[in-house]
Amino acid sequence: MRKLLNSIARVIPASWAGRLDHWSNHRKFFYPYGGPMNGQTARLEIVRELIERCGVERIVETGTFRGTTTEWFATFNIPVLSFEVVPRFAAFSRARLKKSPHVRIEIENSVDGLKKIDGPVSERSLFYLDAHWYDYLPLKDEYVLIREKFRRPIIVVDDFKVPSDSGYTYDDYGPGMALTLEYLSAAFDKKPSVFFPKVSAKWETGLRRGCVVITTDDDLAALIDSNVPLLERWLG
Repeated sequence: MRKLLNSIARVIPASWAGRLDHWSNHRKFFYPYGGPMNGQTARLEIVRELIERCGVERIVETGTFRGTTTEWFATFNIPVLSFEVVPRFAAFSRARLKKSPHVRIEIENSVDGLKKIDGPVSERSLFYLDAHWYDYLPLKDEYVLIREKFRRPIIVVDDFKVPSDSGYTYDDYGPGMALTLEYLSAAFDKKPSVFFPKVSAKWETGLRRGCVVITTDDDLAALIDSNVPLLERWLG
C-alpha cells in the first residue's frame, strides 16, 4: 500500500498526496514510530508534567512529520503551532487535525517560522524541537530565536545525547553536527538551566531516543526542580 501511494504521490500535487495518505488510513502513516514521541512513555510523562506543572500556555513544535505528536499536544486544549517543511506531510497532518481548531500547521522551515512569531512573548511556552532530518541542522538558530523572543520558554529537544546514560540514542550528522551539549552550548549567551531524563534508558519504551530540557527562566527552572521528578538538573 505504501509503495503504491508513494508512486501516485510523485505525479500529483503534494497537498493531494497528503490527503490521499490520510484517506488510506495506513497505520504506519499515523503511527510511524509507535506513537507520539517515538512511543516513549517516560518522555510523554515528562512533557505532560512540564505542561501541567509549569502552566504552559502555548506549544510550538518544529518538525510536524505525520502529526502524531502534534495530535497528542492537541489534547491539552491550548494553542499549538507546528512547522513542517515537507508539503505532503503538512497536508496529511492538517487533514488529521482538522477537528482541532486550536492547532495550526504551517508549511515552513523552523527557523523562518520562528522568525515570524512576533516578540517578545511573555507567555509560558513549550518548544518541542524535532526538525533535524536534513542537511541543515537548525538547532542553534532555533535556540537563539527562542532565547531572544520568548521570556519564559521551556525547550525540549528530541534525539539529544544524554551524557549520563549511553542507552539513549541521539542524532549525529558528522563532525560538529551531533546533538550534544557541546554543540548547542555555542548558542548560549548565558548558562541556562539544563535537565535530562532521570529514568534509565533500559526502563524507557519505544525508540529510547534521548532528549534535553532547557529553560532560561529561573522561576520555571525552580518549578521543574520541584514538580517534574522524572527530570534531573545537569550540573556538569
